[in-house]
Amino acid sequence: MKHEEVVAAIKVIAEKGMAINISKADLQSLKAYNLIDIAKGAENDRSPACTLTKKGRVMLKANTKPAEKSE
Repeated sequence: MKHEEVVAAIKVIAEKGMAINISKADLQSLKAYNLIDIAKGAENDRSPACTLTKKGRVMLKANTKPAEKSE
């Protein structure tokens, strides 16, 4: 996965709480990098319930542009 794809995937997981439109191979690579946790029993579901780990939340925050302040 490219960096942009990883950021997009963890953003979807953070917003929806589910791995929607993410392949099983990509989910496994996110899990291997300790960016997500897959819910017990949902590993074989089409869109399993997922949560971000601390490392995943930090990566998402670092790659999300802050809103511009208007003066």
